[in-house]
Amino acid sequence: MRAIYNDTAPHMVLSKAAQIGGTTWAILRSLHACLTGLNVIYFFPTRTDVLEFSKSRVGPLLGENPFLSKLMTDTDTAGLKRIGDAHLYLRGMQSTVGMKSVPADMVVFDELDEAAPSAKAMALERLAHSNYKRVIELSNPSLPDYGIDQQYEKSDQRHWTLRCPSCGHWTALDKEFPVKLGQEVGIILPRPDGSFYRACPHCAAELDLAAGEWVADFPNRAIHGYRISQLFSAMVDPGEILSEYRTTRYADRFFNLKIGIPWADLERRLDIASVLALCAQSPRPESESGSCSMGVDTGKELHVVVLRPTEGDESKQAVAHVGAYHDFGELDGLLRKYHVYRCVIDGLPETHATREFAQRHRGTVYMNFFNEHQRGAPNWDTDKQIVQVNRTEALDASRAAVRERKLALPPASRLMEEFAAHLACDAKVLDEDAETGIKKYRYVRTGTNHYSLAFTYAWLAAREGTGWPSFAFLDFRPESSEEQEFRRLFSPSPFDMHQRW
Repeated sequence: MRAIYNDTAPHMVLSKAAQIGGTTWAILRSLHACLTGLNVIYFFPTRTDVLEFSKSRVGPLLGENPFLSKLMTDTDTAGLKRIGDAHLYLRGMQSTVGMKSVPADMVVFDELDEAAPSAKAMALERLAHSNYKRVIELSNPSLPDYGIDQQYEKSDQRHWTLRCPSCGHWTALDKEFPVKLGQEVGIILPRPDGSFYRACPHCAAELDLAAGEWVADFPNRAIHGYRISQLFSAMVDPGEILSEYRTTRYADRFFNLKIGIPWADLERRLDIASVLALCAQSPRPESESGSCSMGVDTGKELHVVVLRPTEGDESKQAVAHVGAYHDFGELDGLLRKYHVYRCVIDGLPETHATREFAQRHRGTVYMNFFNEHQRGAPNWDTDKQIVQVNRTEALDASRAAVRERKLALPPASRLMEEFAAHLACDAKVLDEDAETGIKKYRYVRTGTNHYSLAFTYAWLAAREGTGWPSFAFLDFRPESSEEQEFRRLFSPSPFDMHQRW
């Protein structure tokens, strides 16, 4: 940590494992900035985090340090500390009021991956009128190209690199550790007495954690980024790391909190290559017949995905059209062109325009509102033209369509590459309730995902009537295995329903 404490770069990023001293460094750096006359805002994801942090970490550090306690003036609350002539503000990022209230010379983002990316952008505006504009970002990583990892990728990417006393080879342990469970670990080896040591991957000699230095992959970049792992913490037994690697049930938690690297498998996040693998080799003939489903994600543009059932396999859908539009009137033409029998459109944020569009096409267009309390089958309200569905379950279903190759795409093109990139930007993470300990999954957006949502809505529309009864008067009780098999065999497909109509 010595080099990190001595680093005076105006923008620093710490992608860190758990319990390595990063937060203590950030507090002390903030207090030092206040002593030099700079106003600092220290951000945490929520106000609850701020209150606990202020009480357990900041308060004792100030009160028990004779030098700092003398500099404390009459302002001392959970959210505000006056130190000399400057202020340390402690704020949560859930409240836009808290992020707009004061200017700053320096901002600190702690546990960055737990906060919304939009909140961070708003918080950075606090530096607009400062001559200093210092930024510190630190967090346990979660997903690749998201949160702290996204910022680390922009930095000079420093790794603690150890020199082998035997062969002279330099090794960054976090680079050498496997990124997939089940692979052999060559940098943690056993001693004859049963204990373990950190080993040179070239000669197996024991490495000295102190005989190292921070080496940057991109030394010319202005942002200084550090990746700190428990692999080179003197307080952590390497044997414990190896044991947990071999036995863990939660790979993401292990790699994020122990190794200090982002991680995601294909069960929680699609990759672009997997989506593009569904592209046809040659164009399919354009057909004006047959019934289609359509999904629309609203925003600055209207992103549209149209699906058509494939002939001979009613469980499979083919992408008939993908595009972005600016006017709801253009959607009217798409409904007619593709004979859309069911369209699901995002109910927010364009509620008024979306409702008018739905009313023009009563019986065909439904506004979607995600409801985390909605479990199992979506709730289709014909009178209100609304469908409510659990967001995680809806995204699970559309991801499964790709993994199970129930989706057919047109030949590869720039548009299909954009479509695939949007699908790869929704990733599934495991959350744990701090009070109850209950774990549940949710999806986070790691980038632009408009076509991902449009496809999810289109898949929802396509499956309406096939995966569950859609009549409002039915009791959606849990089905027996016999009932599930009966529904699987005899529920009509959207294509069949259109032909019967």
